[in-house]
Parts: sequence; C-alpha cells; structure tokens
Amino acid sequence: MKMKSILLSSLLVALTSSFLLANEDKEEARPEVRLAAAKETLLESSKISLVYVKGLVCPSCAIGIRKNLSKMKGVDKKRFKDGIDMNPETQLVSIALKDGAKLNSKDLIERVVDAGYVAVEEYRLHESHLDALQFKQDATIEVVHHTHK
Repeated sequence: MKMKSILLSSLLVALTSSFLLANEDKEEARPEVRLAAAKETLLESSKISLVYVKGLVCPSCAIGIRKNLSKMKGVDKKRFKDGIDMNPETQLVSIALKDGAKLNSKDLIERVVDAGYVAVEEYRLHESHLDALQFKQDATIEVVHHTHK
C-alpha cells in the first residue's frame, strides 16, 4: 500500500513538472495579434471590459484571475464563467458587465496582481477606433494605441 502511494505521488510530480515546463515556453501574443483579437471581441460582444493580462498563457494558470475578478462590483456573473472569459492565446480577459457598470481600474489592477499577473492594457471601442489604454502603477490610464476599425 505504501509503495502504491509513493508511485502515485511520483507520477503526480512528474506530470505536474512536465505540464509546467511545457507552458513555460509559451510566449506572449504579439501586439498586432492582440489588437486584432481585441477589435473582433469588442465588435462581437457588448457590455464587456477587455483586458490584456501579461503572463496568462494557459487556462489552468488563470484560475486565480477568474476568482479575483468575478468578485468585482459590476461583474455580470450570469455571463461567461462567473462573468469572466479568458483567452490564453491572446492573453485577453473579457469581463462581463452589468447594465451601466464600469470597473474601477485600481481595483482591477490589484486583483490581477493578487492572482500573480500584470494587467497591462484595457481595450475599448471609441466611435470608429480601437483604443488600447495602458495601466500605470498609480492606476491612471494612458492611450498607447489608436487604430482605425
């Protein structure tokens, strides 16, 4: 019985290590890929906040992000999974919003950091443009991209 337990533990460690090593090599999506995906997502979905989270490269790594962001005021938990949808290929997190809700940038940044990641930018459609709003440490926002739709 003890031998089975040791073998099972060894197998679990080996599988976990190989999974972590396989995901270690994944790279961040290129900015142009992320911008194109952001534009497409915002055109398809209404009432969402779309955020680029650096380091989000696998679905299982992002459990903490979903847990933390779903607790924010204004999140519509009836949409997506607890109000949060994540795309590891583009590192984009969609946050479903209730009618008239706006997220607090400082709260969003802190919750992503608490999960072990960095919230870099929020994307918004503005008239006929896609704006990428970069988060600063003091939770202010600076427009860093402005592309035509």
